[in-house]
Amino acid sequence: MRIGHIVPLIAKRYTNTATRHRALFLKGKSGIGKSQCVQQASDLLTKHIEGWQGVIDIRLSQKEPTDLCGLPYVSDGRTFYARPGFMPDEGTSGILLFDELTSAPPSVQAAAYQYILDRCMGEHRLPDGWMIIAAGNLTSDRGVTFQMAAPLLNRMCEVEVSTVLDDVLTHAMVSGVKPEVMSFLRERPDLLHKFEGKGAIEPFPSPRSWFAVSDSLDLQLPPEDRLEVLRGDVGYEAASTFETYLRMWESLPRLDDILQGKHVAVPTDQSQLWAVGMGLAARVDAKTFDNAWKFLKQAPKEMQTLCIKLAYKRDKGIASTTAFAEAAAANQSAFRAA
Repeated sequence: MRIGHIVPLIAKRYTNTATRHRALFLKGKSGIGKSQCVQQASDLLTKHIEGWQGVIDIRLSQKEPTDLCGLPYVSDGRTFYARPGFMPDEGTSGILLFDELTSAPPSVQAAAYQYILDRCMGEHRLPDGWMIIAAGNLTSDRGVTFQMAAPLLNRMCEVEVSTVLDDVLTHAMVSGVKPEVMSFLRERPDLLHKFEGKGAIEPFPSPRSWFAVSDSLDLQLPPEDRLEVLRGDVGYEAASTFETYLRMWESLPRLDDILQGKHVAVPTDQSQLWAVGMGLAARVDAKTFDNAWKFLKQAPKEMQTLCIKLAYKRDKGIASTTAFAEAAAANQSAFRAA
């Protein structure tokens, strides 16, 4: 399932009591944003669910069985188990996230089994308003993974999560990722997530590491130092290719000139044209959209549609402009399909 569909899936499963009480297991490549989807779904549900407490994130790979079961103590000659500190109180609602499930040793998976199977641990029961979600990486990711017991898997709804460029760009736009990163990924989608899985493990590109690249650009390092840092984020091949792209980016028409309404010639090179379009999508607002549209309407329909959609995701205020109505009319069929 596309990662862009995971947030609405979680919200819909939560609002149905039967599916809320059957754990959801998100399985997919590392670095694609599975945990972030859980947090985004929580942010959505907090607006509608009374007593919402958010996400309790339990990293199972860092836990011992007693962390989940609670420490034993003796009272009146009998052994009991203390209530684990993370166990939510009655009358509250939220998501209990068992992250890194496939990286947890069998003994810890066995402790989590009772939560997933019976929604309790001994006499301590998970309140009805809480939903259990587990997440884990693929064995092919060459991380620390353990075989999951068949009965445990059978008690969950397993959904394999895949990453799609459109979903990543949409999330990147609202997260403030640099337009040069988004433009590059649009040109080289093959480098969005690339893990060879052979030989020595080296840095590799993933949605998570490209977001880190965006942060690294804020350092404004000299080109030679910048390249070394980029290699540390996304590996040699992706960093070298992106560094070459940055040299082209620095020669593009100034976005400020376009947003101020100055006449700017539309680049004939498609890579440059797309780079300018992504830059506008990351910068435009209600005050400058009319000027941006003067430039964008000279571009191919495909670019108009993508840039306007991404800009709208980031700033819905552009919909109040005269140019937005014209842009929507010009791209009516594409917007309806989307």
